[in-house]
Amino acid sequence: MEPTRSAAATAPKAPSVDLRRDKRLPVAVPVKLFLTADSTTPQLCCTYEISLIGARLVAVSGITKVGQTVWLQRQNRRAKYKVIWIGEQGTPQANQVGVEVMEPGNVIWENELRARMMQR
Repeated sequence: MEPTRSAAATAPKAPSVDLRRDKRLPVAVPVKLFLTADSTTPQLCCTYEISLIGARLVAVSGITKVGQTVWLQRQNRRAKYKVIWIGEQGTPQANQVGVEVMEPGNVIWENELRARMMQR
């Protein structure tokens, strides 16, 4: 008599699916981060990944909570973003944050995205 296998052991594995709404590109772009709309003193940081709707930033301080609003500036373009995650201390994502644009038509790194997509 053959041993029986559980349904979980015989069920096909689900394909891994990337649930992101937009493709991210690993592009390092220097940006200025402002913690308030009227701030004249930016914090300099860099992107780790960018997309049309957001970015992962590195070397960030002053962001204290998910949902916080920040402004990013690239060259002369500035846009409003919402913090959607904060890397936990003691992990490889420490001092990193994920941000999502709150002004979808205002893509501050559109040139970098186009240049990278044309290289592919």
